[in-house]
Amino acid sequence: MNSSTQSPEEDVAPLLDRTLERKRLSRDGALRRRLADHLIPGLPVDGDAREVRIPEARVGSFVDAIVSEMVTVKEPFFDTICANWSKMCPDFPGRPGRYRDGHLFIYVSNSGLVFALRTKLPKIKKLLLALPGAPKANRLTLHLEVHGTR
Repeated sequence: MNSSTQSPEEDVAPLLDRTLERKRLSRDGALRRRLADHLIPGLPVDGDAREVRIPEARVGSFVDAIVSEMVTVKEPFFDTICANWSKMCPDFPGRPGRYRDGHLFIYVSNSGLVFALRTKLPKIKKLLLALPGAPKANRLTLHLEVHGTR
């Protein structure tokens, strides 16, 4: 294929392959040198010498991240709430916790705050409805939940 007809992705792919190949060769060379430093003359070398083993990622180390990414629903309105929360409610002792199907859960640290702050929810709801991307007034409800502090 002519280089003038190649797409930008095709131009970048060989560069990435070469970069990865250089990193792999550098890593393998360092492992072979480490093996050579630990060799005892006259003794056989193990076929799977510990010095040249490449650590593998354990399944549990990345499965949790993948599952949480799969079950998390991206809500632009909730992102807007989180970005503007400290400006809209600077003295409010709660924080936005989660948003699902028009229900915004505000996390507070104890049950006393749930009782004390319940009367402030209508005012906060009015502030939230003024944000871009807000649902209709009858589609948004606020709830207080007790969660430990971060």
